[in-house]
Amino acid sequence: MNQETWSKSLLQAYTTLPMLTKIIDRSNMSEALGSFSYAGDTMDTVRAILNNNKRKEALINAKVIVDNALASMKPALKRVLELKYLRKMKCEDIAKVDGISLRNVFRRQSLALQAFSKYCATKGYDCQWLEERYGKEQIFIKLNERISAKVERREKKLANESNKHQATKIDIGRCRSLGYDGATFA
Repeated sequence: MNQETWSKSLLQAYTTLPMLTKIIDRSNMSEALGSFSYAGDTMDTVRAILNNNKRKEALINAKVIVDNALASMKPALKRVLELKYLRKMKCEDIAKVDGISLRNVFRRQSLALQAFSKYCATKGYDCQWLEERYGKEQIFIKLNERISAKVERREKKLANESNKHQATKIDIGRCRSLGYDGATFA
């Protein structure tokens, strides 16, 4: 994953992180309560709880990274990310709510993601660190797949549009070579 994809993943995961930490707490409680009737090694239970706590700490840290990155941003850029990723608003709705053009929303979103990514990298949360820390977390794996698929669809669409544009240029060129000047088609 590149830095921008990690940034998007962190932002998209943000609202679910508190719920995931509560699930981990419940899992720890089940492990602890189940250990009373467990005939096996107590250390298995302790290891499971410690591993769960490491996961919980990592997820809490992910939330803190997002909080700190957003706090460091200019208000207009921060707002676009909050509306887009934390409140799950569409760009069209953000434009209406903020009274700005859709193009301006896209511009701000692009600048905001760059600022977010730069903050993360500057603070040591680069791709390698994020991959080591969160690369095996199911939520980030799923988000990465979703983001990658979306980027792939967008790139295919742009390639198709480019091919259509290129084909139109060729057709116009062919017509001109046959003596049509364009005015004949009007």
